[in-house]
Amino acid sequence: MHNNLSSIRAWEAVVRSAISVCLLACVCLGCEMPYDPEGTLERVQNGTIRAGISLNPPWTDFTSGEAVGLEPQLLNKFAEQLNARIEWTVDSESDLFRALKHRQLDVVIGGLTSSTPWSKQAALSRPYLTIGNDEHVIAVPQGENRWLLEFDRFLQSQRREAERYYEGEQP
Repeated sequence: MHNNLSSIRAWEAVVRSAISVCLLACVCLGCEMPYDPEGTLERVQNGTIRAGISLNPPWTDFTSGEAVGLEPQLLNKFAEQLNARIEWTVDSESDLFRALKHRQLDVVIGGLTSSTPWSKQAALSRPYLTIGNDEHVIAVPQGENRWLLEFDRFLQSQRREAERYYEGEQP
């Protein structure tokens, strides 16, 4: 009789644990995960992307009042997907990363690679193009995980286009 009671209690504990896990999963699925503490993705959709651009041809350049190069092309396409416009800020990397850290910018482009010294001050996208040992990335504010995830998904969908651009098959 004692063994049966122990078995029943053990089984009840397993069932309670399973129910708890299911409830926790339901709660998490209802959350907006991953989370943007500053709401960047929501703010830029149908709004404005504040983009910092450091001049680094052929990746980025600014001529005749227009951002040109592979990364501005990618960012313009991403903005179009979000029904957003881009407000460009041309500056040095140090000033752009300071602005990114203070949430005055939503993204910084400039031919950055995964070995950038700014990686401690920003979140970096997954590489969208690898050339030799250089993995090219884009920087966004730390902690804006939904924004970064959306950017990563977009960039991964553009890998072949980035490779063609780099190989000289520019559209």
